[in-house]
Amino acid sequence: MRLDVGIVLLGMIVLGSIGCSVTDNLVKKEKKTTKKDTALKDLPENKRVEYQYKHIEALRHRFLGNTSDALKYLTQCSEIRPHAADPYYQKSLIATQIDEHRKAINFGKKAVKYAPNNKWYRLNLANLYIKSDVIDSARIQYEYLVEKMNINDLDMVFKLAQLHQKSENYQKALEYYNEIEARIGLNEQISQLKKRIYAKIGEKEKAYSEIKKLIDNFPDESKYYGMLAELYATFNEYEKAEKMYDKLFQIDSTNNLGQLSLVRYYNKKGEVEKALDIYENQIIPNNTIAFRNKMLIFMNFLQQSEELLQYADRFKNSLDTLDRYYPDKMEVDALYADLYLKTNNFKKAVGHLETLATGPKSKYIYWEQLLSIYSYLGQFEKMFQYGQQALKEFDNKPRLYLLSGIGALQINKPNTAITLLEEGTQYIEDNRSMRVQFFTQLGEAYHQIENYKQSDHYFQKVLELDPNNKLVLNNYSYYLSQREEKLKKALGYSNKVIREEPNNPIYLDTYAWVLFKMEKYGEAQKYIKKALENGGMDDADIIEHYGDILYKNGNKQRALQLWEKSKNMGNRSEELDYKLKNKTLPPNSNEN
Repeated sequence: MRLDVGIVLLGMIVLGSIGCSVTDNLVKKEKKTTKKDTALKDLPENKRVEYQYKHIEALRHRFLGNTSDALKYLTQCSEIRPHAADPYYQKSLIATQIDEHRKAINFGKKAVKYAPNNKWYRLNLANLYIKSDVIDSARIQYEYLVEKMNINDLDMVFKLAQLHQKSENYQKALEYYNEIEARIGLNEQISQLKKRIYAKIGEKEKAYSEIKKLIDNFPDESKYYGMLAELYATFNEYEKAEKMYDKLFQIDSTNNLGQLSLVRYYNKKGEVEKALDIYENQIIPNNTIAFRNKMLIFMNFLQQSEELLQYADRFKNSLDTLDRYYPDKMEVDALYADLYLKTNNFKKAVGHLETLATGPKSKYIYWEQLLSIYSYLGQFEKMFQYGQQALKEFDNKPRLYLLSGIGALQINKPNTAITLLEEGTQYIEDNRSMRVQFFTQLGEAYHQIENYKQSDHYFQKVLELDPNNKLVLNNYSYYLSQREEKLKKALGYSNKVIREEPNNPIYLDTYAWVLFKMEKYGEAQKYIKKALENGGMDDADIIEHYGDILYKNGNKQRALQLWEKSKNMGNRSEELDYKLKNKTLPPNSNEN
């Protein structure tokens, strides 16, 4: 028996998530200027003039957006003066502009190599490393600027502290934050960053101390009481937290930040009903609280998998309230979709995902999730139709070709499926798992149009990439047995599968069927009975196969009963009708 490969496993994708960035408000950035390259004095006059001309032309073309001409002149500059740094710096800037990050880093490294004390070259390289998430390398550049070049720039010290913090070098980060604080005085941003480190490493008293310093210096600033309350809650000191909230609301009874904080507090404490009451009755109706904050609060609720299932109706009521106040916000549809996905209500999620995918703020992730759900629900017609629509907007996304191709295959459009799948393979790149999925579907599609040569070709390609792919090993061996070709190979493939899953009724049925085709009827009966013992009694195909095997083993009366049972279970194959009508196997079923 073959396994249906039309169902795609549904990956839970959180929709509508928003990332927050911290604004560096310590010191304004100094305007960048490119330093003139002075490493030309050893060149002859004519070469120096030629270099300067080509360098000016390179810059001119770069600012005009003529990147190819700019790169040509910069390369010529490097040919005249191989150790000149600025041409490499300019190449790095161009490579960054056209999203060739690896080249940008390589050019940036050469610029630093030939001009190690140029501040801007090192900053460029450091920022390239940050963009590529190579944090330790970025940190080395900033350390050189701050410690070796002694650049007295608070921005750089702050960035270096952040890089140490991201690398979990917490003590070093604290040293730099303390240095900044010593130079500029008490600062909320620095105190918050230090507080996070102390909380992270479990030094809660020091974490408390950072916020208490803010309270001592600014006793009328209510938000600091909220910060301390949240921090107490983080360490489960709920009594202290509630005292801080009391002080906060004594200072400002309608404090928006305090209300938001209180929702998070009750949520953290596990008092979900209280959190939702405040959210519905105080947060949502409050016009002075930004919609973004209201949405972020609900997104925080969505992170709690156990509570979501327990309070699913209450969460929906809260979201309904938000929807009434903001009926035109697409983000609310994203929250509905996420809620329904996480509570396994896929049918309701579909409607909201359709709205998101086809709306003016469409995103690729909405299309992928929508098609995945249609696959999960077996709605392959819609899966195919929406897949075609998705590809009009995102024609370079391989998963959309895969899902559309599966949809086409499942609604008996194998040629369309082949076109989609083969076109999609050009976008796979180095994704081995994706390649396996494409080749599997192509094998199925070519099998459906009876192009067995191509079908076998793709199944073999799958097994080259993934020799233990049970789905393909099973289906391929079953197809070979149906064609009565390469039966020894088919038996080997099927045997490999049942060694891995000896109690899987589908795999056992395939093995029994290959044995049947090899005319090993006694062994076939042994394995088909094992398939039935492990759940195969509910499968019409397995029941039919059992009848065929019993017929060959001489039990023709029982075979007829099983064929009749298979028919009653919904089996509508023409072969089965022949067996029931003629009370025998068709001529192509090893009939003597």
